[in-house]
Amino acid sequence: MEIAVLGSTGQTGRLIIARAVQRGHDVIALARRPERVETSVSVKTPQSGTLRVVRADVTDPDSVAEAVSGVEVVVSGLGVSKDQDPEILVEGAHQIVSAAPRVIWLTSLGMGATEGALGAVNGALLKRILRHEWDAKAVSGRVVRDTGGTTVHAGPLTNKPYRGNGRLVRAEGFKPRMIPPKASREGIAALMVAEAETPQFVDTDTIALFDSP
Repeated sequence: MEIAVLGSTGQTGRLIIARAVQRGHDVIALARRPERVETSVSVKTPQSGTLRVVRADVTDPDSVAEAVSGVEVVVSGLGVSKDQDPEILVEGAHQIVSAAPRVIWLTSLGMGATEGALGAVNGALLKRILRHEWDAKAVSGRVVRDTGGTTVHAGPLTNKPYRGNGRLVRAEGFKPRMIPPKASREGIAALMVAEAETPQFVDTDTIALFDSP
């Protein structure tokens, strides 16, 4: 299948691309600076899919619409740094849902539809730490859900290898935890690509959980 990846130059985005290509999909990496994708995605491992890098900038709506024309699903690992305007997330969500038939959107546990999942005290602390992007993440996730997309809420991301021990669960069934469950970036990539391949959580807010290996 043809999968477009938004946020393709980020740590998680690169892993989403690698996973999708290894699974045999035709991947379109969307990037404001395409040269960064070409130098950051490993091409040394056996692949059965293809990778095409396309310039697309959420501040240029036409470029996004053109880049995702005809794709079956967009998988987003889009994030923002402290020196970026968080409205990039909101604009990106609007651009993607208006141009693609399916969207799988990565966001943070404890924010948006999962606010309260970490308990009152930790939730308030998280909101203070991430106040720069708090509202934008809530709005962008809601934009995706309102159009039938899937949101994937993840706890603190790690670079640990994925052991096949992850799963997505519906957010409404998650019991609040004082300690946020950590999430392997590699595992997040695997779960998001699996959801792209076999939709189980269309129009659903989900949480990524990983069992101890």
